[in-house]
Amino acid sequence: MRKTVLAVGVIETLVVFGYGLSIVIRGTYEHSQVGSPLVQFIIYTIFASSLAATTVGISKGQNWARTPFYLLQCFVAIAGYTLVSGTILIYQIVGLVTTAIGVVGFIALLRSPDKN
Repeated sequence: MRKTVLAVGVIETLVVFGYGLSIVIRGTYEHSQVGSPLVQFIIYTIFASSLAATTVGISKGQNWARTPFYLLQCFVAIAGYTLVSGTILIYQIVGLVTTAIGVVGFIALLRSPDKN
């Protein structure tokens, strides 16, 4: 189960950072009318950094990382659920996958033993 937790953490970190990067790139080319792409990029980078830090902590067997990782998985699942409740099919599919990954990460960490 620990490998599953680490895989989920790495995948989420890369996807969240990539999404933030895509926002700032697209916003630069399209001159976004919806808020500042740079601010959104910073927010997603902080989220990705948090995922990375907790994933590294879990990989080293540090118990401090478990609770923040659980909380981040809840945020991922909530973000996915928000997409599922939309009206555009592709967003609903992405939301379903996102929610599933958050749930898998949460359950996998529950099932992996603590390291003292």
